[in-house]
Amino acid sequence: MQTEKRWITAQLLFSAISEELASHRRTSFTVTGMSMWPFLCHGRDQVILEEYIPGTLRKGDVVLLQTPLGNYLLHRVTRVLPDGFETTGDGNCFRDGRFPFCCIRARASAFVRKGKTIDCRSAAWRTLFAVWMALFPVRRPLFLLWGHLRPYIRHIR
Repeated sequence: MQTEKRWITAQLLFSAISEELASHRRTSFTVTGMSMWPFLCHGRDQVILEEYIPGTLRKGDVVLLQTPLGNYLLHRVTRVLPDGFETTGDGNCFRDGRFPFCCIRARASAFVRKGKTIDCRSAAWRTLFAVWMALFPVRRPLFLLWGHLRPYIRHIR
């Protein structure tokens, strides 16, 4: 069965996500934007969301949050504090800042890439995420290096 992709407004999308989560169901959407690259890619990957249970947030979790300004972000938790948390996009060289726990709308339980479901809570993926978070201070040079090597790697494949 082939599914049809449709683009809808963020307001409609996040309203529908909220309804599904309020009914204690998991939901998914196709990622837009490149702030979570290299783990999630615009238009290609999907994220499966589940209800966030207060008090269970861990460093390395990917959360859907609504900022105090009303914007939505799907980013990784890089620090859990007594009164909130800090996030960073995997593809960003800057931190998003601190948010109160009430900003969390959902937590990612899995990603879907090319039809394959990846449990983002598995030990292997959590280890990979931990290494990537530890490389935060050198992301900019890594991205520059990747930009220079990418054309050559494409020809090798």
